[in-house]
Amino acid sequence: MKKLFATLGLLIVLAVQQASACPFCYGAKDGKSTQHMAVAIWFLFGAVMSVLGGIGAFSFKIWRHGRMPTPPHEQLIEDLDDND
Repeated sequence: MKKLFATLGLLIVLAVQQASACPFCYGAKDGKSTQHMAVAIWFLFGAVMSVLGGIGAFSFKIWRHGRMPTPPHEQLIEDLDDND
């Protein structure tokens, strides 16, 4: 049982060694690729927020339009239909 745990522990340590992040993943500040990735992230953040903002604005417009009173000519038509 001890050999199994020792082997398992050794495999985990070796796997962690291979999974170590490169300097880019650590956030090397002097690299051009890090700056480009930051710009790409901000651009995608802006794109997602603009889409969500459009959905919110459209929802607000529908909500506001639904609260408007019925125009008088449509109200008369509804009253005539109700009397039939």
